[in-house]
Amino acid sequence: MPREYYRALGVSPGCSQEEIRRAYRRLARRYHPDVCREEGAEERFKEISKAYAVLSDPEKRRRYDRYGDENGGLAGFGATTDFFDLFDQLFGGFNGHGVHREPARGADLHYEMAIDLHGVLQGVEAEVEVTRQAECETCGGSGAAPGSSPTTCPLCGGTGQVSQSRQVLFGAMITTGTCPQCGGRGSVITEPCPECGGHGVVNARQKVLVTIPPGISDGQAIRMAGHGHVPEGGGIPGDLIIHVHVEPHELFARRNQDLLMELDITFAQAALGDTITVPTLEGDVEVTIPPGTQHGDSIKLAGKGLPPLHGGRRGQQIVSLRVVTPRNLDEDQRRLLMEFALRRGERIQPPDGSSLFDRIRQVLSGEG
Repeated sequence: MPREYYRALGVSPGCSQEEIRRAYRRLARRYHPDVCREEGAEERFKEISKAYAVLSDPEKRRRYDRYGDENGGLAGFGATTDFFDLFDQLFGGFNGHGVHREPARGADLHYEMAIDLHGVLQGVEAEVEVTRQAECETCGGSGAAPGSSPTTCPLCGGTGQVSQSRQVLFGAMITTGTCPQCGGRGSVITEPCPECGGHGVVNARQKVLVTIPPGISDGQAIRMAGHGHVPEGGGIPGDLIIHVHVEPHELFARRNQDLLMELDITFAQAALGDTITVPTLEGDVEVTIPPGTQHGDSIKLAGKGLPPLHGGRRGQQIVSLRVVTPRNLDEDQRRLLMEFALRRGERIQPPDGSSLFDRIRQVLSGEG
């Protein structure tokens, strides 16, 4: 028994006509060249359309099953029907008057996602659960009860549009609008699906694997094509749009790809220099403070910032140094600082220690 056409649609030779129709709808939506940008999508679309052209017709299917007669099964196909017409017939691409009707597109779905600076550095891959309008599994999106199918709308003849003519001064004016009986679908449902009530879609909770690339900024969005709402009657699903919020960090502020932080050091460290430990997003590193460092000086750590969104060299971490003036000195500490000031030739008059300052000055000058 020939099986190539069945394999193309992913169904078994003993499947029902409804299973064939569902399989084609699913594959046609995935591989239609207007939707899919994968290499070879158009050839794959033609392959499944060719298979459907035969297997959807009971007589052609019978001849194909019995004789494997591809030519007989496809008699007249190439001359009268384009592969894309099959998609149009199922999803409403063109009507019978040659007026193009774009496939319906579902609404976009929006989701808020918070990440921290570690997520910006490394990227994030997480599974999120969303509620979306999805194709009804019971009817395969047709809206018709299992075992039945939508029928051609008797008012518009399957075109989805109706025309009205009225006489005007110089003749007749013809206006065309959406068919009121089928709502533009071209078909009507006499036996609605009990699961979706004839809409072809249901609200469903679904899990989606979301990938946030490294370097993303607060307020940016990631668009995931085809993960939004499925329109009633079939068509192109909308997109899932992930709105990213980067949470504030307790130590670091962000400036493009650079990370900024402030670090307190003592007067002695600033004057004499020191080797200190500085935190980064990837752990602590040792940093040398040069002697004579001033308040507000900064140390730059190359490659310790964030990556750009589309790859490249990471930014730097800029450590701004704050020299902290000591408070609540004891007597010995005050004496040492006064002696230090005198040895540097500084003339200071502490408001509460003038007598001590004079005694130290006398000792250093040899007067005492």
